[in-house]
Amino acid sequence: SYCTSRFQEVARLYAVCWFNITGQIKTRVLSPNTQYAAFLVFQMIDASGFHHHPAMLSVSNVGGSRTSKYVCLDPNLEDNDLDDRFRGLQRPNVRKDKWLEIEMGEFFNSGLEEDEIYMNVRETSDMWKHGFILEGIEVRPKHV
Repeated sequence: SYCTSRFQEVARLYAVCWFNITGQIKTRVLSPNTQYAAFLVFQMIDASGFHHHPAMLSVSNVGGSRTSKYVCLDPNLEDNDLDDRFRGLQRPNVRKDKWLEIEMGEFFNSGLEEDEIYMNVRETSDMWKHGFILEGIEVRPKHV
């Protein structure tokens, strides 16, 4: 009953307390002299447990450059349902293909040296979470 993915398989979260997704990409497969952004692409179907604590999104490279931020992953939370921990935090957008996406962070690929970019989504409270469907982490040029 969830949106059709462009991939043959997706990952569905059934029940966990600690939520930790990681990804990595080598910069040699990306265009040089380009600013990129990483996006978490997902759905939430009958999801719960994501309204207790914000999730942390981060993008880093081997050299130590790191951006991180707290976000609200639950698109169904109404503004009046948010407690102070969620106020003002970035929330996901609905894409044309009906999947949700949220920007994890940006990085610049100079192309001068080979590097590896690491992406991470983490929420490690002791609250049970379920109903999250991961399509993937999409890396694409950032249009400014």
